[in-house]
This record gives sequence, C-alpha cells and structure tokens, in this order.
Amino acid sequence: MRALASAPTPATRGVVHRRARTRAHRARPRASASDPSSSARPPSARYEKTWSNPTGNVLTDVVLGVVWAAERPFTWNAIDVGGKMSVVRLRDGALWVHSPIDLDDATRAAIDALGSVKHVVSPNYEHVKWAAQWKEAYPDATLYGCPGMRAKKPGIPWDAEVGEDGAPEAWGGEFDVALFDCEVNPFTSTPFFNEVVFCHAASGVAFVTDVFWNYPGGDDVPPGTRLWKFGMDRVYLPFYRAAMVRDREKFARAREKVLSWDFDAALPCHGSFIPRGAKDALRRHLAL
Repeated sequence: MRALASAPTPATRGVVHRRARTRAHRARPRASASDPSSSARPPSARYEKTWSNPTGNVLTDVVLGVVWAAERPFTWNAIDVGGKMSVVRLRDGALWVHSPIDLDDATRAAIDALGSVKHVVSPNYEHVKWAAQWKEAYPDATLYGCPGMRAKKPGIPWDAEVGEDGAPEAWGGEFDVALFDCEVNPFTSTPFFNEVVFCHAASGVAFVTDVFWNYPGGDDVPPGTRLWKFGMDRVYLPFYRAAMVRDREKFARAREKVLSWDFDAALPCHGSFIPRGAKDALRRHLAL
C-alpha cells in the first residue's frame, strides 16, 4: 500500500476553529471537536479534499497548539482506507511524531514551522515505510520502534525500542504507554502488529494505530471505503478476537491499562478523530 496526495504549494499548518478545554493542574488544552462551519482558512498548501482529508490541510489542529493530525489518503486495492500521522508539541517545545508519513515538501515545511522534531515513533510492525526517511531528514531526532523492530526491520536505523519499559525519560513524563504483544498471525504463529498504544496525559488524547480504527459510514464516504468499514468491523474484528489474540489474559491486562488512563479523545491512524467519548469506544472495540 502507498499513500497518495496531490502536489501542494508551500506549506503552513491548517487551522480550524474548535472548542478548547484546559486541565487545571497542567493548564494545557484538551481535545475538542472541529467546527466545519469555520471560515478560518489561512493561505496555505492544499491537498485534494478527500473523505480522509476533508479540509485538504497539510496539518490540522485537533488540540490547539499542542496536537496536530496529518491526514492523507491511503490506498489498498484502489480503496482509500485513510491514514493519519500525529504530531505533539511537548512542554519543552520538542515535537513528538507518531506513525510517520511521506515527508514531502509541504509536510516538512509545516512540521518545521511548528518546532524541532526530537522523537519519531513507528508504533507497530506495519507503520514503518517512512521511518528511515524521517531519520535522514532529522538525524538528531530519536527514531523509536515497537519491541522487536530492530530484529524485524534491521535495514532501518532505529535508535531505540519503546513499549516494554514504559515511556523514555526524554519524553518528560508526558506519555503513558501500553504494549499489545499478545496477538499472532494465525497462519504463521509469528507476532503480528506488536503495537504500542500511547496517551498524552496533558491533552487527554490517546494515539492508536491498528488495534483500533474509527471508519465513518456516512453517505459522504466512498462506496469502497464503506465496504472496507463493513469488512473491518464485521469480518476482521471478530476474526482478530477469536483467532489472532492468543494470550487473552495479556491482552486484557493491556486493555485495562489503556482504560485506566485519563483521556477522552483518540486520534487513530485509520478513521476519524474522536474528540470525546473515546474511552468508551476503545472499551467496546477491545472487548474479547
């Protein structure tokens, strides 16, 4: 699979009007829903508008000044299944990048306008295509993979693995992490995603890659994508629960760890941002 985007002009970050909430002990904004009626559209690079990037923005604020989404089409057998990279600005001003996408000129300009990239995370075995590109572009950044990534993808210049021992000290205590290393490929009995799920406590946003998705099903979504949603929700998810999760106790422990975190929003790599009620959505999705 490969990401598709139209050729943009010089970039800046996308901004949409949104409701912001703060946590008293952190004084940082929590996640809020975008207002599609907003006219706040600065002159910027634009991508073709698709269901997976409805604004055409290079970057879109999901928590004002703290968390951004880079929404891009992502095709599988000619179906746009959507893909998102997440960017978090830490308290020290450094940028934390989750599930890196193609670093084209527009994306790089928008990222550089936000600050200095210090942490780049490939959170599971599947989201690795652009990891080396980001390390080449930002050699001073630390490139993290999920546990086992160095052995599985030795050609990528990983600096560290993250997931088994909690969040690195360099992240300043801003993240919780949980490792879902309890599922296998049922045909080969080898580890499948080995995914690490993250929560940024100050913004109240959880970052999930492939163990959770949130595909919309409205009429504005292309028929192929609606068919994909049906397959993922009604076919793949039951199969995953029944045939791929081999260590159900370990899965349950990881699930309860995630649900113990203080978050109300989720930014999945696939599907729509959930500005509120995300914990209940994950509770239902991760039930065995």
